[in-house]
Amino acid sequence: MPGFFEALKNIPEPKKVVPKVTIDGREFEVSAELFKEIQKHGEQEYTVKNDKIVMKPRSPARSKHPVLAKGEKGHNLLDGNMFWPTDEVDGGYEWTR
Repeated sequence: MPGFFEALKNIPEPKKVVPKVTIDGREFEVSAELFKEIQKHGEQEYTVKNDKIVMKPRSPARSKHPVLAKGEKGHNLLDGNMFWPTDEVDGGYEWTR
């Protein structure tokens, strides 16, 4: 195998890949850690403030779930099971928001 090791020595160095992201229509070169974080959440969740890439503020959850609580009028529960109301009474349990 003449020339094999000489050919291995002449192989060019691989090009270093610089991670790039596009935020707000602009392309940025970022570190590998920041690139992974942006890919995890999605580029649409980030914005640029003062030439720094920051995550957009998240709005709090708006959905409210009903809660089982004692009320003026409500139901008795069979063996304390909230999914098995029996009869309507004063001071029983009711679903409220």
